[in-house]
Amino acid sequence: MRKGRSRHVLYLLAAVAMLVYGVPRLDLGAPWSGTSLFGIVWLIFSLVIVAAQIDALMQGEARRKQMQRIKRAKSLALERKLQQVVSGRRARG
Repeated sequence: MRKGRSRHVLYLLAAVAMLVYGVPRLDLGAPWSGTSLFGIVWLIFSLVIVAAQIDALMQGEARRKQMQRIKRAKSLALERKLQQVVSGRRARG
């Protein structure tokens, strides 16, 4: 098992357990109220977590490396931008 994959399995199991435990207790059939709105938002949030964990488990090695390259490039771009801001302030100050 790939490093970190067990973490995604654990998170997926926790999210599914949360759904199994919580969905029967939610009042989703009530007319629009704070309770039903909370239940719908909670359900959507839980399903997003499940989908993200499944996606992370199904990622291929090439896609994972591509995402790391993208994150690294974004980090370098942010670092360059911050250095420009700092050097601009030094030049003014």
